[in-house]
Amino acid sequence: MELRHLKYFVTVAEELNFSRAAIRLYISQPALSRQIKNLEDELDIVLFLRQSDGLILTQAGKFFLEQAKDILNRSHIAVQTLKTHYANTDEPLVIGYIPTILETFLGKTLHRFGHAYPEVVVRLQEMLPSEQVRALRNRIIDISFMGNPPDELEQEFTVKCIKKVPIAALLADTHPLAHQSSINLAELASEKFIGMSEETFPGRNERICGNCHQAGFTPNLHLFADTHASMIALVAAGQGVAIMPNEAQALPHPQVVFIPIHHPICYARSAAMWRKETPCKSLDKYLKILFEYVQE
Repeated sequence: MELRHLKYFVTVAEELNFSRAAIRLYISQPALSRQIKNLEDELDIVLFLRQSDGLILTQAGKFFLEQAKDILNRSHIAVQTLKTHYANTDEPLVIGYIPTILETFLGKTLHRFGHAYPEVVVRLQEMLPSEQVRALRNRIIDISFMGNPPDELEQEFTVKCIKKVPIAALLADTHPLAHQSSINLAELASEKFIGMSEETFPGRNERICGNCHQAGFTPNLHLFADTHASMIALVAAGQGVAIMPNEAQALPHPQVVFIPIHHPICYARSAAMWRKETPCKSLDKYLKILFEYVQE
């Protein structure tokens, strides 16, 4: 016996007519008659008396009608309660990120978020910084982790610095300074530098130049990489040197070394960015976890 059998029975009992009941239930009359006969056979009880002018309920049928209505009503209440109090009503949380972030605080905060709000679906989309900006504007993602956003984006979005990451020099492992414990950035003044494409990492070259100016020189930016991985590959191929946030060490970097810079000691922001409007429920929950992490 299934709930649909109870529904069929109650409808026939209310109509006392197979034709009218079949119309209400959107099934054929023969199919409905067969379902009621099967129910009676399963219960081994006659529920209806078939008469020439229609149906009448037996005493057993009257008793069973009360019970069937109660069961259907309680089933309805249970389903509505689940939908109201327990269903996942939060929209999925969609996060845009660059790979260097995932290995640091993003992975840690997502781990905590999953424990605190297991009902919220999280979707991660690895994207270049320029793609993240467009995705935020077009509401494709809810929050962006693009590393160090250009300052002008703070006029359009909310930007929150999560942590500061030291800037390191990126050298081929065959470079004369590759085995130093740390270097003065000015020691690379005569080198060719690899920058980042403005189309994919807007504002990054300006920050590279700013770091080098603090060391007293203007870098010779002669190649521009589209991604961190391509920058590492160019350095490994002996095409130049680079500087980048130290957290990029989490990426594969064969034939390349990260050397701390002892002068000037510079830091890059590792920031989160989202639209200035009131955040959706899922983002609001994640921001609480993120802010707790920042305050530690």
